Amino acid sequence: MNNKTFHVGGSIDKAMKGACELQAVAVLQEAWKITAKNFLSFFPAIFGLFLAQVALLLVGLQVQLGDASVFFDAIINGGEISAEIVEAGYMANFWSDVLSAPLYVGVSLMALNHAVGLPTRPSHLVKGFPFTLVSIITMLLTSSIQGVGNAIFPLIGLFLSMAFSFAIILVCEKRTTPLKAIQYSLIATVKKLMPMTAIYLVVMIMFFFSFAMAGIGLIWTIPFFFNVKGIIYRNLFGITLQVTTMKKGSDDHQNKKDDKVFDA
Repeated sequence: MNNKTFHVGGSIDKAMKGACELQAVAVLQEAWKITAKNFLSFFPAIFGLFLAQVALLLVGLQVQLGDASVFFDAIINGGEISAEIVEAGYMANFWSDVLSAPLYVGVSLMALNHAVGLPTRPSHLVKGFPFTLVSIITMLLTSSIQGVGNAIFPLIGLFLSMAFSFAIILVCEKRTTPLKAIQYSLIATVKKLMPMTAIYLVVMIMFFFSFAMAGIGLIWTIPFFFNVKGIIYRNLFGITLQVTTMKKGSDDHQNKKDDKVFDA
């Protein structure tokens, strides 16, 4: 058995120089096609991530308020929304995002597979578990900085959310440190600010209409969003994958692509 490594797309050096090709329309069109192609295998993983985040949110509210229903009664029934309830909701959401980071990584790595034409299975959701510690640290750093940005001015928070969106993938796929990943993600975004803004604006509009349809549209929009990020990541930083050659007998060779885009 022989392993060969191939690189698809851009590179960190190219991304830092803005020398990568990134066209908003082309990215959105490709993401639409691969979402349709991989929807049945991808959506269960997305749903698993959603359930984990909801469970962590409820635990956070329960710990802070003593009863999670207090928060939902205030929101849904128009009850009094005190500063304590607002703070509890913010902190519960914050820690839900941070602690679910390994599953977020699993979904993101599935999207990278899609971006290079490789299939995925719902069980690939757990592919992020080997990166549990580094993914949680990265998510903690990016979410904290975004929170500061939001407190200063909401548009700053939105920009940072876009600018840091590749950091958690970089620490897993490129094995960079969290701080380096944040730096690379930020610089690469600034270098391609116009097409990135156009892409994320379209995705935001899709999320708006999805919520307007009682959230039903999220079934498509969330997988689409992850695939968009996978394609952008491929174009900017590139993706390394392995091709395994298996020898059977003396003349029979079977080439097959590994279902991982990184060497875990």
